[in-house]
Amino acid sequence: MIRPRSILGVAVVSAAGLAFEITLTRLFAIQQFHHFAFVVVSLAVLASAASGLLVTVRRRHASPAVLSAALGAAILLAYAVINWLPFDSYNLAWDGTQVVILAVYFLAAGVPFVMVGWIVAIGLTTAGGALHRVYAANLIGAALGCAGALILLSSLPPEGVVLASAAAAFLGSSCFPARRSSALAAGTAAVLCLVAMAASPSWLSLRLSPYKPLSAARLAQGAQLTISDWSASARLDVVEGPGIHVLPGLSLLAPSTLPVQAALFLDGDGPIPLTAAFPSDPLIIDLAGRLPAALVYRLRPGARTLLLDPGAGLDALMALGAGAAHVSLPTDEPLVDELLRGRYGRYTRELIMQPQVEVLPRSSRGALQLSGAAFDVVQFCLSDPYHPVSSGAFSLAEDFTLTVEAIEQALDRLAPDGVLVLTRWLQTPPSESIRALTTILAALDRAGIERPAEHLIAFRSMRTATILVALRAWQPEEIAVTRNFMEQNAYDPMVFPGLTEDEVNRFNRLPEDRYHALAASLLTDPSSTVAGYEFNLAPATDDRPFFFHFFRWRQTPAVLAGLGRTWQPFGGSGYLVLMLLLGLMLAISLPLVIIPLWLLRRIPPSDGRRSVSNLAPGWARLGVYFSALGAGYLLVEVPLIQRLTLLLDRPTLTAGVVLSVLLLASGIGSQVLAPRLRLRPALAALTLTLCLTALALPGLIELGLGWSLAARLLLASAAVFPAGLLMGVPFAAGLRKVEARAPSLLPWAWGVNGASSGVGGVLAATLALDAGLTAALLAGAGAYLVAHLAAPDPA
Repeated sequence: MIRPRSILGVAVVSAAGLAFEITLTRLFAIQQFHHFAFVVVSLAVLASAASGLLVTVRRRHASPAVLSAALGAAILLAYAVINWLPFDSYNLAWDGTQVVILAVYFLAAGVPFVMVGWIVAIGLTTAGGALHRVYAANLIGAALGCAGALILLSSLPPEGVVLASAAAAFLGSSCFPARRSSALAAGTAAVLCLVAMAASPSWLSLRLSPYKPLSAARLAQGAQLTISDWSASARLDVVEGPGIHVLPGLSLLAPSTLPVQAALFLDGDGPIPLTAAFPSDPLIIDLAGRLPAALVYRLRPGARTLLLDPGAGLDALMALGAGAAHVSLPTDEPLVDELLRGRYGRYTRELIMQPQVEVLPRSSRGALQLSGAAFDVVQFCLSDPYHPVSSGAFSLAEDFTLTVEAIEQALDRLAPDGVLVLTRWLQTPPSESIRALTTILAALDRAGIERPAEHLIAFRSMRTATILVALRAWQPEEIAVTRNFMEQNAYDPMVFPGLTEDEVNRFNRLPEDRYHALAASLLTDPSSTVAGYEFNLAPATDDRPFFFHFFRWRQTPAVLAGLGRTWQPFGGSGYLVLMLLLGLMLAISLPLVIIPLWLLRRIPPSDGRRSVSNLAPGWARLGVYFSALGAGYLLVEVPLIQRLTLLLDRPTLTAGVVLSVLLLASGIGSQVLAPRLRLRPALAALTLTLCLTALALPGLIELGLGWSLAARLLLASAAVFPAGLLMGVPFAAGLRKVEARAPSLLPWAWGVNGASSGVGGVLAATLALDAGLTAALLAGAGAYLVAHLAAPDPA
C-alpha cells in the first residue's frame, strides 16, 4: 500500500511537471514560432507514455525520490538545451543539422515529462486499494501547478518560472522514502534554484531566434532596447532607433518627413509603432490624410470611431489627425496600456489620456458587446506585421477579430449612416486581403444586404488593401470624393459602384491586376470564385477562426517542390507541419504500446509480480478502451482552449484556466465519483455532457463577451467543470478493473493512455482546421462513446 506522503509526492511532482509545461509553451512562443508552442501539450503526454515501457522493462521499481530529483535536473537541462543550442527554423527544409537540433530540442523537453509519468506509473502500480487516490493526486497536483505557473508568470519571466518548477521537483523528492543525504542534496538544489530565480542572472535570460522581428530590429544601426517587460500572456519589448518608420499603406505621394517612432514587440513579433507626436501637429495632419483610412474621415468628418486591434496608438493618432472627433480603444493587451500610461506616456504625448480618447476595459471582441452609443466608424486596424502567405507560419493561430461574427457585430455597432473600415496586407498571390473581402461579404449576407456591391469600396496601395462598408448604399457624391482621394494619393481601386476598367491599375501597376479581378468576381459569383482559387479563401468564422490558414490539398505538389528552395520555414504550410507531427506522433506511439505488451507476454507465469497468467484475450479491447480515453481527453482539451480564447481574450490565460479547471475537476471525479459510479453509465453521461457543451458553448461565449474578467472566468470554469468531473471517472475505474484482473497490465494501460493522448492533441488541431472547433469537440465525445462500447465494465 502506498504511503500518504508518497501520494503527496505524486501531487507535488505533477504540479512541477504542469508548471514546466505551461512555461514551455511561453518559452517556445517567445523564442521561436507558434508551431513550437503548439506541440508542447502533445509532447508532454506522449513523453509520459514512455514511462509505461520503463516500468515494464525494469525488474525493480526505481526510487521515486531519485526520479523526482532527476525531474528537477531534467527541467534545468531542458531549458539549457533550448536556450543555448542554436536552432534555425528557416533552414529546416535544407539543413540536416537543424533536423538533428530540433530532435534534440524535443528530446530534452520531453525527458521531464517522462520522469513525471514514471513516478505516477510507479504510484499506480504500488497503490493497492488507493489507486484512484494516486490518479486524483496526479490530476489535482497538475491543476495546482498550472494555476501556480500562471500566477508566477505574471511577476516573473519564463526562465524564472522554469527555476521555480525545478525547485518544486527537488522539494517533491523529500515526500518519498529516501536516504537523509539524498534528501539534503535535493533540498539544497531547491534552495539554489530559488536563489537563482530571485537573482535572475543575465546568463539565464531567454535567447530569441535570430529570425524573430525583435532580433532583427536590435541589429539595426543605432537601435537600443529601452524596456523589456512581461506578464502571464505576453513579453513586451521596445526598441528605439533612427530607422524606425511604420505607417502601413502610406501613399507614395506623402511628404518625405516622417515622425519619430519607437518599435514595440510582443513575444518578439512586431514592430508595433509608438509615435512621438500630437494629433494637432501639422506633420500628423498631413500624413493622416495620406493613409488609406483617411478616406472614411473625408466621407464622415467628425466621426465617433471605434478602433479594433488598435496596437499602440498609431491609428488613434492618425484618426484624430484626419478629423475624427472621438476615438474609443479596446484593451487587447494590458501591458501595452500600462506602457502608454507609464514610461512611454510622455513619448506618445499622453495620447490615451486626451479627452477625445476613451480606453475601453475589454478586448476588441468584448468591446463590440459593450453597451453604449453607436459609432460613425468602426475601424479594423492593421497593427500586426506582414507575414508572407507562403511561409504558413501563422496557419494554426486563431484570430477572433477577423471572423464573420466579428464583422457582423461591428456592423451592428454602426450608426445608420456608419461605415466599417478594414485594412490588410497585400499578399502575392492575393490571399489575406481577398479573404477579408469574402469574410465581409458573408457578414453582409447574414445582415440581409442583398446587393453588397452598392455598399463596398475597396482599393490598394503598394502594400495594403482597404475595404469600406457602408450600411446604406454609397451615394454618387461619396463616390466622387472616393475618386478624388485615390487620385490624390495614387491608390488603385479594386471595386466600388460605377468603377470603369480605365480607372484600374494606374498607379501601383501590376502585369495583371488580380486583386481587382478577384474582388469583382467575388461580387458576381462568390461560391465559384472561392471554390476555384488556388488558396483557401473561405470566410473565417468563430468556429474556424484561422484567418491565415490558406492551405488546400491541391497546393501539396507545389509545396513539396519548393522544399529547400525558398527561405520560408516548414515547406510553406503550417498544415503540412501538422500532418508531419501527426505521423511522427503515430510512429513514436505505436512502439510505446506494442513493446510493453510484447514483453509482458514473454514473461513466464512464475515471475511473481510480473505474472501474465491473468492476461486475458481481451487485451485488445482494453487497448481500444484506454486509447479512446487518452485521445478523447486531448480532443476535448484542445478545442476547449481554442474556443474559450474568445471569451478570455488571451491564449495563455485560457490554456491555464481550462487546464486547471479540467484537471482539478477530473481529480475530484477520480477521487469522489470513480469508486461510486458504474463505468458505462458514467461514460454515457460524459458523452452526452460533451455533446451539450459543444452545442451550448458558442451561445454561452456570446452571452459573456461583454462581462467583467471575473465573471468570464467563472463562466469558463462553469462550462468546463461538469465534463471535467466526469472525465476523471473512466480512467481510474478502468485501472481498477485492470488491477483486479491483470495487475501486470497497469503500466501498459498508463502508457497506452499517454501515447494516444499525444496523437489526440495533434488530431484535435487538424480537425479544428478542417472541420471547426465544434466538430473537434464532438470528436472528443465520439472517442468517449468508443470507450463506452469497449469498456470492461459489464452493461
